[in-house]
Amino acid sequence: MPIEIVHADEHIVVVSKPVGVVTASAHARKATALDMTRELMRARRERNTRVFAVHEIDRDASGVLVFARTPESAEILRRQFRSRKADRLYMAIVEGEITDAAPTTIRSRLIENRRGVAQSVPDHDAEPSGPRRPLAAVTHMRPVTAHDGLTLVRIRAETDHPYQIRAHMAESGHPVGGDRAYGSTRKDIPRPALHLAEVAFDHPGTNMRVRYRVPTPPAFYTIVGKTPPNDTSAVAAPEGGRVETQWDRVSEWYDRMLTEKGSDHYEKVLIPGVLALLEPGPGRRVLDVACGQGIISRAAAEKGAEVVGVDASPRLIERAKERSEGAMRFLVGDAQRLADVIPEQDRPFDAAACVMALMNIEDLRATMRGVSDMLRPGGRFVAVILHPAFRSPRLSAWGWEGSAASTQRQFRRVDAYLSDAAIPITMNPGAHAGGADAVVTTTYHRPLTSYFQAARASGFVVDALEEWASLRKSSPGPRADEENRARREIPMFLALRFVKPPIG
Repeated sequence: MPIEIVHADEHIVVVSKPVGVVTASAHARKATALDMTRELMRARRERNTRVFAVHEIDRDASGVLVFARTPESAEILRRQFRSRKADRLYMAIVEGEITDAAPTTIRSRLIENRRGVAQSVPDHDAEPSGPRRPLAAVTHMRPVTAHDGLTLVRIRAETDHPYQIRAHMAESGHPVGGDRAYGSTRKDIPRPALHLAEVAFDHPGTNMRVRYRVPTPPAFYTIVGKTPPNDTSAVAAPEGGRVETQWDRVSEWYDRMLTEKGSDHYEKVLIPGVLALLEPGPGRRVLDVACGQGIISRAAAEKGAEVVGVDASPRLIERAKERSEGAMRFLVGDAQRLADVIPEQDRPFDAAACVMALMNIEDLRATMRGVSDMLRPGGRFVAVILHPAFRSPRLSAWGWEGSAASTQRQFRRVDAYLSDAAIPITMNPGAHAGGADAVVTTTYHRPLTSYFQAARASGFVVDALEEWASLRKSSPGPRADEENRARREIPMFLALRFVKPPIG
């Protein structure tokens, strides 16, 4: 299988590397991935065909491989991949059936022996310097599904040293299937079943968080008796493989806003309203979609529910874990691809929630289909968004009529409603005005029709619709009473409760 370009711009080239190809080597007997990428750039008649390696994938593994196109970009990317700033998500088939769905973290110091095989060594064996100095390595593993003596696992490489995953899995008693060098005995798997499915990093040109995916080979799913996801034929994620998110960059601000400063909207309106519609309680299992730092998860858990939260931002998930205790687990994953995130052992759920996030998710239908698949028959899904008829950013605004402050009336102007729109929102307007780079997220405006159509296509019926007003009060002044009246009359939030119909 040849190399394929997933994304290319003036700073980077992202490719899908096949099995059996070395990333880069001056002494390779066959063309390397670096060589092949240069040839592809020449075939595309690119003016700049230089590419620079910034990280590696094992020869016998496949997946996302990133090259830089300038020395400056290469240095920026190498720093990220050497540190823990770049995220790497692997899929692997390992030997043994892992039935415990809980995540496992493996920490050790790795050294490559004279046979070129990595192995962990005790701390007291660490050498202070030299080419064989042990390296601190951290691997996070979570099982997806098990069958016939094998387990499909998701692996996040917090560090990503050569052969790290293969060594750690072998030492845990679950070598990567087909990995003869690390003890695999499965003859039905011809090569190490290891695939780098996703990488995320700060783009060297824009400084925006970008994420690139190469779908996992279908055989990884079929060998464990699981149907491959529908998108395995696509090389790139939506928009050429690039999914940009700024939530990692605003995670600290967002966390402080909800916890240290407190949000009256959440405390007085959103949490009470969501709990009333969701009805969590002892014995009920709840999925919190796009959970952020876990504020709704914690509220549901306080009612006795067992909660699993999912969010695409690793930093927000870290905040959720730091602030949460009890019957809660948090997973890093895309709300548009829930089947790839939630282990089968965790399904089905009794209820699900997505609070103030559906309008930040591009593929609404994929998300709602995924939620439906996670729920038992009769399960409910509560979604809360900014009211699309009155509160869509940049499409609506407050206005005043009348000349005297004591007799003025406040109104809400609506400039557009029926057309879908992707609206960039600057999350740090004050700092940006002072010269800082803008931190931008995207809000997707959709009319109510879009939400109902997505619900019907996902097999949901709607059994509740509520419109919630802000309970804030203006400081005393000539306009305060009118501002409070308008705030109570024109809702800020729209809450929808969907139900997955019982079988029969």
